[in-house]
Amino acid sequence: GHSGYLFQDIPQQRSEDGFVRVLDGEARARLYTGSKSASRRKCLALVGRMQQTTGESPIDNLQLPNLMRRKDALLLTVGHRIQQFFVWALRWKQRRIMARFPSECHQAAVKARARAMEEGNDSVALKLLVEHGCLVESYGQVPQAIRTQADEFIAECLQRPEGELDEELADFLKHCQISPGRPYKADRVGHKLLLLKALRSPELRVMWRSDVEAFTQHRYITGTWTRRAPLYYLPDDGECVVLRRPGDEESSRFRKNIFAYAESHGLGQSGGGWTDSSHWPAGSLMYELGSLLCIDDAAKLPNHFVTDIEKIVQDCVLLCPDGVADALPGEVLHDAGQNPIVASSIGKSQHTQVSKASVEDFPLMKQQQSPRWCSKLDAFVDIVQVGKDEDAFFVCVRTRTPNSKPVLDFLVQLRLEYLRSFGRAVDFNCTC
Repeated sequence: GHSGYLFQDIPQQRSEDGFVRVLDGEARARLYTGSKSASRRKCLALVGRMQQTTGESPIDNLQLPNLMRRKDALLLTVGHRIQQFFVWALRWKQRRIMARFPSECHQAAVKARARAMEEGNDSVALKLLVEHGCLVESYGQVPQAIRTQADEFIAECLQRPEGELDEELADFLKHCQISPGRPYKADRVGHKLLLLKALRSPELRVMWRSDVEAFTQHRYITGTWTRRAPLYYLPDDGECVVLRRPGDEESSRFRKNIFAYAESHGLGQSGGGWTDSSHWPAGSLMYELGSLLCIDDAAKLPNHFVTDIEKIVQDCVLLCPDGVADALPGEVLHDAGQNPIVASSIGKSQHTQVSKASVEDFPLMKQQQSPRWCSKLDAFVDIVQVGKDEDAFFVCVRTRTPNSKPVLDFLVQLRLEYLRSFGRAVDFNCTC
């Protein structure tokens, strides 16, 4: 993904005892929004690019919708080809200009010589040489004003008469864009019938997932694991229900957090909606139809009121080396956690917060009160009082095997007992 700043750009300071780290929130917000400009005119049509915000939440965009109107598919694919041809033409002109320069001309010299030729010359190719001192590499290097003019020209040239969609297909298209990976009206058979109808419609296009991925800014890597303990959820009114059961296959999709507030900050999103299995490589229909097939949509979990202790542990285990002494070059310890509701702005898409850190970065987590060895858990268990109030404490489990079934069962059942006793009045902050 694209980020407006690096974490080290944010002013930060720790308290004298090291327990509190404060980030400059205003500087963080300013860095995040500083590159955006409302004054620059942009082409209204999306030419050679896709809208990156989609789905049920701001982060439900790892797979962009691959069902679209015919005109949008035309602007995306043909528009992109024309943009690339424009870049090729600029490079060809720049080569002709640079042919007049000495063969061993370095970047600064290219800029100087191009600047000397600039007077009275409004060539875009020359202006880009003045700015970069080398051949243009991408369409994004072209000035915004020129790109806007080019995109408007392309959009005008690609205009075609547009037919009407029947109400059901139009509603199905909207559903696939705002709820990717979920069956239409919770009807799997009806969803697939409408997908066949969409394939037959001359006004709709189903793009291959591998083609759409080329226009997706948010990249991710996937780790898979098998659930060992049930995941409980407490509705507003009612008994606890099980959302995921032992034996369910899960995925953790790790992506960059573009609004980072920790070192190497990422998100570990839950699976579901489409397959990332190596059994279905790019080119297979299971892969290429992507979220349109709604693979295991039950794995698309909410974030609020669903503290997934096992996912937190599994994400940490996936990212950390098995011991520090024998770590491979580049392997480092990571922290994984799920924000409590009071600190969470995204409620509809489950995700963990992952960052490069260890217990040394969180002195509070190092505190001990009376750790006891539990042979059944193969772990030390401690209840640490951290304040004067009776509920100012945390439960700590220290073990080399945090993803073992006994440890997971202990922590999951502990959460379940709290839910049964206090309902939604209790919130959880769990890290590994």
